[in-house]
Amino acid sequence: MAVVDFAGEELDRTIIRVESRNEMRTVIWRFFALAVFAISVALEPDIESHGIHLILLAAYTGTSFTAVLLVATGAFRASFNWVYVFIDAVLVVYLAAEHMFIPGISVSDALATPSLAIAFVLLAHASMRMRVGPVLFFAAIVSLGSIVTGAMSLFADPYRLGLAQEDLQAASVRLLAFAAVAAIQIMLVVDIKRLVRSTLSKSSERANLARFFSPGTAELLASKGLGVGLGRHEAAVMFLDIRGFTSLAEKMPLEEVASLLSDFRYRVVAMVSEYGGTIDKFIGDGVMVVFGFPASSQQDTANAFDCSQQLIQQLDAWSDRRVGSGEAALSFGIGLHHGSVIGGVIAAGAHNECTVLGDAVNLASRLQAMCRSLDADIVMSRAMAERLHEHRLDERWTVKSRARIPGRTGMSDVVYLPSSRARPAVPEMAGRGKVS
Repeated sequence: MAVVDFAGEELDRTIIRVESRNEMRTVIWRFFALAVFAISVALEPDIESHGIHLILLAAYTGTSFTAVLLVATGAFRASFNWVYVFIDAVLVVYLAAEHMFIPGISVSDALATPSLAIAFVLLAHASMRMRVGPVLFFAAIVSLGSIVTGAMSLFADPYRLGLAQEDLQAASVRLLAFAAVAAIQIMLVVDIKRLVRSTLSKSSERANLARFFSPGTAELLASKGLGVGLGRHEAAVMFLDIRGFTSLAEKMPLEEVASLLSDFRYRVVAMVSEYGGTIDKFIGDGVMVVFGFPASSQQDTANAFDCSQQLIQQLDAWSDRRVGSGEAALSFGIGLHHGSVIGGVIAAGAHNECTVLGDAVNLASRLQAMCRSLDADIVMSRAMAERLHEHRLDERWTVKSRARIPGRTGMSDVVYLPSSRARPAVPEMAGRGKVS
């Protein structure tokens, strides 16, 4: 069955693609920060600073449009984010320093200026990149820069050396508030990244499993994963292959062989999924299918039987179309058995596999091999036939008592469906219809 380990590299590449698509939205949000900055400048009571603020506003507008242009043209690179985060942080530090060095203004008043509200907006903007690094980088520059400029302003103004307690408290509270918001943003980024990775991992698992399993079975494996431990199960096992494929493939170009197998497998997977079966594995031109693992039902035997008949009918029709197109005819053989199997996840390092094994699997494979000697489309064990309702076995089915099964000791009764192109049955193949 499908391997249940999933590479983290593909998840990392997917997350990078998601982040790349998020770049335009992140860049556009710079204009929201730009609007906040413009409003704060308009509300700034210090008229003398308006000229410098307008220059900063113009510069910030230019960098924002440049970022949009880079993203729109595909020239934007993830490393550019660090440049923009640095520019944003320096802007905040400059605004803080500008007010710190105004003569006669208290520290609490300097930190209460409306333009410094941009610090929280730009902090949120940094977190939109969904990476912890830019948030930490921005918060560190703003915090350290504010502390350094604050200390420098104290020594530059002798009247501030006797810093009032309320000023110190105001500065500490604002700095702690900024640090707390930064910490919250970091935790949100970490949680969202973890959630995205988990969601992508489960989505990748389900997509991979859905290629081999019926929807219900794929959901079970995706939810339990390696929790599907080895255990004994009652299941119907089917083996199907293309008879005479080896000799046919020797005469075909490799490209045609690959195309033939792809068409064959596509048809098998579609039919098996329709009847709730599970593709255990592909074996060259053969397929092993299980009905009843990992999820079982009372209809497993009937589903396996009905699926086998529909497969033969559909595959024969496909062969007829090939002949009509001038290609070689194909014939198929199916072996069916119901019995006890051991199923679950078998650990193998980097290639853990969910599969079934046991004598029931071997017997189904041997029954499929008998299709050639019996010139049959389907060969099933007596145990399988006895689990079916009588009306399912019509007059086309033949019972062969005490048949010798290849690779097994002793004799066993088998029930088979002669090939639609079969020759007249030999006398020993008597006993059609009801299995008694």
